Amino acid sequence: MKRVTLLFLGSLIVASSLYAKSEETMAKELMKLRAQVEELSSKIQDEKESTKATMRSLVMQKNELEANIGRQELKIKQLTMEMEKLKKHIQEVGSSAEGLKEVVDEAIGKLANQIKKELPFKTKERLEDLLKIKQDMDNNVLTPQKALARVWNSYSDEVRLTKENGLFKQTINLDGKDKLAEVARLGMVMLYFKTPDDHVGYAIEHQDNWGYKEVRDKEKRKLILNLFDSMHKQIRTGFFTLPDAIAKSKVER
Repeated sequence: MKRVTLLFLGSLIVASSLYAKSEETMAKELMKLRAQVEELSSKIQDEKESTKATMRSLVMQKNELEANIGRQELKIKQLTMEMEKLKKHIQEVGSSAEGLKEVVDEAIGKLANQIKKELPFKTKERLEDLLKIKQDMDNNVLTPQKALARVWNSYSDEVRLTKENGLFKQTINLDGKDKLAEVARLGMVMLYFKTPDDHVGYAIEHQDNWGYKEVRDKEKRKLILNLFDSMHKQIRTGFFTLPDAIAKSKVER
């Protein structure tokens, strides 16, 4: 009888020990699960904050793009108005050489001022083209009538620039040094550059002066290089994620 009692007590002790170990194991598992839940909750919160920040950034870029599109549309309207004024002036002065010269000079002056404020896309060349028209007219190489026709074409070219995307070569000044670079122009809204030694960045305006900002961030560099690669492949429309390089172009109101 005693032996049976001892066996029974032994079984109870073993069962009790196993139960205690089971409880301990469950407690540890529960703690582990709680830690995992807290970690996941933290990650979810971080993702939410990151998504909110991204959305805020996208909304800001969207607003800036819409504002810039508005400025570009205003520029097109103003250029069109200037062209209409040219027509009117031509009708008023008729075939008078002196009268036409005044019209050409005024039109060149207005367009040159506008070009100086625009995105720095071949600015020097565009201004030199206008100056050449004036010089040729003043030196009687061009008649006022022909000079006027060329100025008219220059106005049309400025309107065209606002509507086209493309790859070009031009000299940029980066860190005080002139470099020949490939540039990707998106209308007259953004201008990105890539040098032969793989420096990339975009045109930026500082206190009424234009300059070029190099991008060193690895992810942003990838975005710019992807733009150049896509444009080389003739992919010039579609959705591109790009670093903020929206030109705050000025338009006289």
